[in-house]
Amino acid sequence: MKNAATGTSARPRLVWITTPDNYDPHVQEQLKRGGSERLDMLTAAGFDVRVVHSCDIVPVWNGRPRLLHGEEDLLARYAGFLVTSWTWDPAIARHIEAITRTVRASDCVLLTDGTLDPEAFGLDKLAMYHHAAALGAPVLPTVSVPFGRYARRALDAVRTQLPPGPYVVKPRSMAMGYGVLKADTVQHLGASIDLMAPGGLGCLVQPYLPDSGDVRVYVHEGRMIAALLREPAGQTYLANVSQGGSGSGYEPPAEIADLSERLARSLHSDYLCVDWLISGDSYTFNEWMTVSAAYEDLPPSTRKLVAQALVQYINRRLDEGGVPRQRTHGERC
Repeated sequence: MKNAATGTSARPRLVWITTPDNYDPHVQEQLKRGGSERLDMLTAAGFDVRVVHSCDIVPVWNGRPRLLHGEEDLLARYAGFLVTSWTWDPAIARHIEAITRTVRASDCVLLTDGTLDPEAFGLDKLAMYHHAAALGAPVLPTVSVPFGRYARRALDAVRTQLPPGPYVVKPRSMAMGYGVLKADTVQHLGASIDLMAPGGLGCLVQPYLPDSGDVRVYVHEGRMIAALLREPAGQTYLANVSQGGSGSGYEPPAEIADLSERLARSLHSDYLCVDWLISGDSYTFNEWMTVSAAYEDLPPSTRKLVAQALVQYINRRLDEGGVPRQRTHGERC
């Protein structure tokens, strides 16, 4: 592979910035002992992968952007950066924001961007709903909760804008099912908002769908290449595999495949994972993710296909120097 910044051939370098403070320390110990299928896959694909904790990094401007890890500047050599951006702690979120903005200002590649306007569309579910709905995707009615002592003003909006409960309350910018609550009544909803609002994450309220799970559609270079059905266990309400759900291969309806591909094209994204909620025979847009989205629960043959697409995407971004592909004026979204 040829390094776009230096013009030399070298083993492509990846820096994976994680946030261990998102997890219980015991979970971190298990990860260290068991390793990571994603990390093993990237290493086997020929990447020189290094894992660094966000708490050990200090972003700096001094003549140029720098990410200091002790005395080392992680931006001194050309690399692709994978940054775990979601977190439950607003202070950590601000620090990660400083890291990602510093990478963007450098000559290195922020691989976890991958969309048009990643600052807006990287994690903010409300921004995703506005964008997806404008493209014709079905989206649940959604109430965004105001801050602090004004948060309960959302209850009046819930009564007029949403059908009667139950409801789901979830953070605007989180992942893996963290912080998602089911509230059966407006009274339960009020108590949930009371607990979440002081944390400063910002949250959304939507109708609860009695669903059979959700579907993740993997889109590479404008075409669906795989889909994963995730189902909650027993009487639980979260389908995330990390929260106890199960995953299996799936063939979504043509309409959902087409909408997923349209979303990817509209975002100028050549690798996008689009999640859809299932309720009976209906599908509703939930969220999207880029290269951070899990694929490890797909059946082996499909998992290999998605892994190959991910490697191809990363290599192309590194070859291009991190500039997302811009579409021509006449290209259809």
